[in-house]
Amino acid sequence: MRKKGFLIATSAGFAAAAVPGAQAADMPIKAPRYVEPAPIWAGWYIGAHAGGAWQQTQANSSDGYCVGCTFSKSGFIGGGQIGYNWQHGNFVFGLEGDISGLSGKNSFNAAGYSVLSSHIRWLSTVRGRFGLAVGDTMAYATAGVAIGGVRSDYRFDGGSYTVASANKTRVGWTVGGGVEHMLNRNWTIGLEGLFVDLGKTTISGFSKTTRFSNQAVIGRVKLNYKF
Repeated sequence: MRKKGFLIATSAGFAAAAVPGAQAADMPIKAPRYVEPAPIWAGWYIGAHAGGAWQQTQANSSDGYCVGCTFSKSGFIGGGQIGYNWQHGNFVFGLEGDISGLSGKNSFNAAGYSVLSSHIRWLSTVRGRFGLAVGDTMAYATAGVAIGGVRSDYRFDGGSYTVASANKTRVGWTVGGGVEHMLNRNWTIGLEGLFVDLGKTTISGFSKTTRFSNQAVIGRVKLNYKF
């Protein structure tokens, strides 16, 4: 009888110990917490931009009607861009090329008789970019080469008689910076400011020579699709 009672008690103990184990096996395993991957800026992108351009010109004419004359005009700028980014940690390096059309003819009436005008009609830049990305936002500096089509004119008799004019492609430089924000995996939006200097244009006619400087300050909004 004692052996039988001992066996029954031992079996009951094993059964009681097995029940919590079975319950534990049935408990669901908690999944690890999902961690959002860090935004990736590297790769190709293409996009469009639009904004405002403030063109500034300084002119000097040999006839004395305009010496150190400075005049400016604001207008619209719009176009497209393409680029590529490399990323190392939070640092982003890139190359970008763009082309834009500009409105707003810049003119000056000298002494009510001579009319001088200058207009950057189109502009293209090829720039390097260096940025610091914090989460899904990046601030960057940019600089490079600027190429533009400039129309320069010098007219007499209130602008009705052309003394000299020229359409020239000028090469200069540009520098600026911006902020870009990643809307999602593929789309980014940014705000960029540039200063552009296309050097000087000289036009001559009827023994008169006029020299124009060609500069612009640009502010634009950019929308990019990242591949």
